Amino acid sequence: MSANVSTDAASFFLEIQGNLTKIVWAHAVNSQVELDKALKSADIMMLEADVVLGRLNGTNNTEIPIMAHPPANESTLSLDEFLRTVQNNTKKGIKLDFKSIEAFNASKPILDKFRNDLKIPVFLNADILPGPVDATAKPVDAKAFLAQGKAYPDWTLSVGWTTRYGNKDNVTEGRYTGDQIQKMIDELKEQKVTQPITYPVRAGLAAQDSDVIKTLMEKSSGMKNVTLTVWSSEGDKVDAEKLSTLIKDIGVTKVFVDVPQELMKSLRLSGASSVGVASITLATTIFASVFLPTIL
Repeated sequence: MSANVSTDAASFFLEIQGNLTKIVWAHAVNSQVELDKALKSADIMMLEADVVLGRLNGTNNTEIPIMAHPPANESTLSLDEFLRTVQNNTKKGIKLDFKSIEAFNASKPILDKFRNDLKIPVFLNADILPGPVDATAKPVDAKAFLAQGKAYPDWTLSVGWTTRYGNKDNVTEGRYTGDQIQKMIDELKEQKVTQPITYPVRAGLAAQDSDVIKTLMEKSSGMKNVTLTVWSSEGDKVDAEKLSTLIKDIGVTKVFVDVPQELMKSLRLSGASSVGVASITLATTIFASVFLPTIL
C-alpha cells in the first residue's frame, strides 16, 4: 500500500477531530441493497459486514466468500463484489467480520487482489477466544487468524471473544475475566503482532467490570495503536452510566462505540475528554523508558 494513504480511522475521518466515538457505523451490510443504501448515506462512516463461505442466490456454484451472517449461507453479494464496490468510494471504511477460519482462508486471495486499491480504513474482525458468559460459540482459530492477519500490516486486526448474553440467551449478568484478557494478550505476543489492534467488547459485559477492561488497555500500552470497540446488540441490558464512565476513563481517542442509537444517546459522550487512563498509562511508560532506564 502506498505510503501516502492513511488507514488510521482518526486520520482518515478528520471531521471527528480524534474522537473515535463520533464514528457512525452501519451493521450487517450483507446484501447489495444494504451496501447501496450505506454508501449513499452521508452519515455512515464505517461499514460492518459478515463473511462466510456460501453461494450467491440462484447459483449452484462452489462455495465462495459471501456477505452473510450465520446461519445464512446464501447472499446477493460476494466478498469480491463488496470490495469492488467500496474501492470506488473513498469516504467510508469497512470492517469485515469473518465467521470461520475457513472463510478467512478463502478470502485471502480476494483481499490480496484489492489491498492496494482500498485507500480506506480496513478492520479484519474475528472472535478468536471463548469469552463470557460460558460462551458456547466456536471461536475462529486464534493462532491461524493472527498469523495470517499479519500479512496486512496497514489494516487493523479486530480480535475479540465469543459471548453469550442478552435477550436471545436470556443472560443479563456477566463480565470479562482477568484470565480471558490475559489469554488475548498472550496470543498477540506469541504471534508478535505489530499492527493496529482493536478489542471488540460487548457493552453490557464491559460495563459490569470496568477494571478488567482498563487492565486490558494498560497491558496493551506497549503495542501499536490499540483501541476498544464497544458494541451491543438490540435489547442487551447495559448500565449506561457505568459504560459512559468507562469510555471517558479510557478516553474517546481510544474507543470506537458501535451501539444502538438509543444507548448511544444515553452515554452523553459529546463533552468527554480525549485524555483517559490509556493516555496516562502511555505517558507513564514513556517517562519510565526515558528517565528510569533500569526499570522494565
